Amino acid sequence: MAEPGTSLTFSTPRTLARGGHYGPFARWLFSRMFRSIAFPDEAREPLRGACVRGTPVYVLRSSSLLHLLFFNWTFWRLGLPIARAATGLGYRIFAPFARWYLGGDQIRPPRGARDPGAAQVVESVRQGEAAMVFLRMPRTLPSAVSVLADPFPGLVTLQRQEPGRRVQLIPITLLWRRRPKKLRSGVRDFLFGDQDEPGAIRSLWSFALHRKQAIIKVGVPIDLAGVAAEQPGTDAGRLARQVRGALYQHLAREARVVTGPPLKSPQRVIDQTLNDLQLRRTLAEIARERGRADDSLDREARKDLREIAARYNPLGVDLLKRIANWMFRRIYDGVDVDEAGMRRLAEAGARAPLVLCPSHKSHFDYMVLSVVCDDYGLQPPHIAAGDNLNFWPVGRFLRMGGAFFIRRSFKGDRVYSAVMQAYVKRLLRDGFTQEFFVEGGRSRTGKLLPPKLGMLTLEVEAWLTGVRPDVSFVPISISYEKIAEARSYQHELLGGEKQKEDAKALLSATKVLRSRLGRITIRVGDPISLAQLLDERGVDPRNHTHEDRRALVRALGLRVAAGINRATPLAPIGLVSAVLLSHDRRGMSEEEVLERAEFLHQAALDAGARVPAWQLGSGGPGLPPPSLRDSGLVQRALVRLGADGQVKLQEAGGQRFYSVVEERRMALDYHKNAILHFLVAPAILAVAVRSFGGQRASRAEVLRRARDVSRLLKHEFVFEPGRTLESTVEEMLQLHVRWGLVLRAGDDVVPVPSGVRMGQLLADLLRPFLEAIWIAVDALDVLLTAPVPTREWTRQALDRGRAAWLAGRVRRIESLSKATLENALVMLREREVVRGARLELTPEFRSREKLNALADELDQYMR
Repeated sequence: MAEPGTSLTFSTPRTLARGGHYGPFARWLFSRMFRSIAFPDEAREPLRGACVRGTPVYVLRSSSLLHLLFFNWTFWRLGLPIARAATGLGYRIFAPFARWYLGGDQIRPPRGARDPGAAQVVESVRQGEAAMVFLRMPRTLPSAVSVLADPFPGLVTLQRQEPGRRVQLIPITLLWRRRPKKLRSGVRDFLFGDQDEPGAIRSLWSFALHRKQAIIKVGVPIDLAGVAAEQPGTDAGRLARQVRGALYQHLAREARVVTGPPLKSPQRVIDQTLNDLQLRRTLAEIARERGRADDSLDREARKDLREIAARYNPLGVDLLKRIANWMFRRIYDGVDVDEAGMRRLAEAGARAPLVLCPSHKSHFDYMVLSVVCDDYGLQPPHIAAGDNLNFWPVGRFLRMGGAFFIRRSFKGDRVYSAVMQAYVKRLLRDGFTQEFFVEGGRSRTGKLLPPKLGMLTLEVEAWLTGVRPDVSFVPISISYEKIAEARSYQHELLGGEKQKEDAKALLSATKVLRSRLGRITIRVGDPISLAQLLDERGVDPRNHTHEDRRALVRALGLRVAAGINRATPLAPIGLVSAVLLSHDRRGMSEEEVLERAEFLHQAALDAGARVPAWQLGSGGPGLPPPSLRDSGLVQRALVRLGADGQVKLQEAGGQRFYSVVEERRMALDYHKNAILHFLVAPAILAVAVRSFGGQRASRAEVLRRARDVSRLLKHEFVFEPGRTLESTVEEMLQLHVRWGLVLRAGDDVVPVPSGVRMGQLLADLLRPFLEAIWIAVDALDVLLTAPVPTREWTRQALDRGRAAWLAGRVRRIESLSKATLENALVMLREREVVRGARLELTPEFRSREKLNALADELDQYMR
């Protein structure tokens, strides 16, 4: 049985004529009643196409005269067929006025029909007129003794009798309120219907209060002729039940995507979580190991769960959204949202629970994605937040908005770990959208941090228990023109201590409300189905090893991280920053900035970056899209950087020259790093080619040096999974040839003199990271005498690096980054140069000659 969303047989097109008529008073009244309700633009043409293919029957979940009034008025305005018959409406006392408020006369059922409501719909379709069918009666006291007309058997029979008349069953969702209903009904629900199936009074009340937030979704029609043709021998009643069931399930899923699952009380969530069988077994096992009764750890588990669990409250969500919107209006110029990506998100949410995995650059990330999801008709997510944010009063409000708190580390605490696992499983079982930052913490450098696998492991292990058929992980990029925490990030990168989050810090941060921070950009990557990933890797969810599970989590983490990188916009301010930071002169002319930014822009596109929104469809018919130079975005970025005091403009000889203010290089480096992943592969090859000093070299030797550089930078960048270094180098080599940087002479790579400038530009993009590694190697000298605590060694390394910068041995002040230095130390540990918490050299490297050899290896890549 095909469900809505499945492409079925199309019917012969027919002429679509606008029907119905509204008088002056009705037009005046309805235009004011319904003008604040937006009908989705993307649904108009598909709906029009369905009406052209056959006779439309609009199918809604719960009967409501208000819904009929709205859709008939809206369809009349859009030139679409209006419903001439409807089921399940108690408007007979208004029947004499139906022509006035429904846009025309209603079709009358044949005389003597046993079910007039169903017969009315069938007769309307027989006459080629549209109809509206409601699947359920409101859950009110009067409806308990009412029987809803079922026209589906009659429609199936009519379709079989007249196969040329194609009936299009069009599922439509209309929700006035986006918040979930309570699982436990109250007196109000008993009298006036619940949120999903409200009575007339509750519908009017919801319309009056929430009509500006109404959500409308139009599903893909079911072609009843195609369904009947697929099952010619099936009884009409049975086929009608199948069609009705498919429509109801579709509409229920669409509503659930918006509102989320029914809301349970916090106490019920805790009780159900603590009753998880796996958790009970784990607690009993721990208790027996400690020589205690099986239920002796219940109090500790309950305490841990209260520390973790969200206290989701619809009123709290509304309040937080108002506060967030007020803050965003004061600080930001707007939010640029990926409309197509949000539609993909909604489609994925209808198939399986969602786990949103955004990049993490600012504390505003917690709020912005929840607000955007709510604006686009998706349930606000339950957000995994660090317990550093669980301070009064912020923690209480965040819990109300769906945040649940996790300790930074709970290694060795088996009770807490088991409770955390059970809570994540409960969220997944109930179908809540979840959100966590796969990087673990905020990126201080602008680059995506390597994925932390803790939350991914919890999600995968919860899913492997069979609580859901599938779950989708969605990579999302959140980018800011300016970061509110920019100064604190620079302070931390240069070796300063991170400021603790507390009420005092919150009050001191209110000065950001007097700033203007540009725009926020949100881009959504392709959802990753965990069931599909498991199938691709050949892992049996019921029979697999611990190593299989670990490998699955690692693969998932890399896919999510790579998806975030792919979704990240190619921001002009990042390209301009990369150009201005990648030279050693006093300044650069505007013409050269434009030329170099244009080169980097095209190089990033050739290397796999998304075409930016401003470039899509911006050229006229038959014309190529405009260049970055012609767009004016480079000049705009230069003006913004100048206004922020990061770039200085000087004029001489009739030209404009731009230079970077030395103390603000870190701020530009943040923008550069945000787009650097698009260029890292060609930059690595450029470093390898440059290391030969302009001489030709064999492809094999270029490959070897490119491999060495990529190993040095292994912990700095997230590389595309599933690609070998050899294939990547070959692809980048072809791009270098296309860009005119090198030539292929047999098996040799030959630099082109005219391409030296741009090759140098690409190579210099990586210079700060290579210099940071050089600083780390230089600081190994302090370990020749005795081991040093890691924190003290880091402090000394930054101090020696600053001395090297002042002396001119280090060219880029952005090389003095604590984060980059820590990554270099991880690389040195992997190469077994150093070891231990108290840092010491391994026996092989306890000589100055060995350390000098390491420094020489780096020098060849920084010439």
